[in-house]
Amino acid sequence: MEDAEEIMDTEVQDDLYQLVSFKLAEEEYAFKITDIQEVIHVQAIRGIPQMPEFILGVINLRGNVISVFDLRKKLHLPAKEFDDKTKIVVTKVDDTIISLVVDEIMENITLTQSQVEPAPNVKMKINKECIAGLGKLKGKLITILNLEKIHEEIIADVDINVEV
Repeated sequence: MEDAEEIMDTEVQDDLYQLVSFKLAEEEYAFKITDIQEVIHVQAIRGIPQMPEFILGVINLRGNVISVFDLRKKLHLPAKEFDDKTKIVVTKVDDTIISLVVDEIMENITLTQSQVEPAPNVKMKINKECIAGLGKLKGKLITILNLEKIHEEIIADVDINVEV
């Protein structure tokens, strides 16, 4: 199991944790900046029949077909219509390019290891391993998501829900 301290040890240079923060349901979340390839405006998403509801479909990004996931639905947050602030975050996990819809990109932030606490030890709707830690910055908490673990859960959900 990879917790905040292990991630910090493997991903940090000079005791710094570089993140891209974004909003979902009025809360602030973040991914490691090294996980993100680019951020794009929402474009036409082609639906795929019989997929779990958190899979919106696919997009064509410069000739590449990329899966699009609704991060709100995956994290069991209330639905929201896309607006002009909605973005698609294109990421690479285990040599697979996937994209996640977020409400709004906030900013790039840098935290020190002392500003990151482990995920709370309480029952949640998502696997605790999907949360790398909680960042403390300017009086607010930022939930740092573990993209690799979220990707593992997406793969597991698709394998379970797709009938052959």
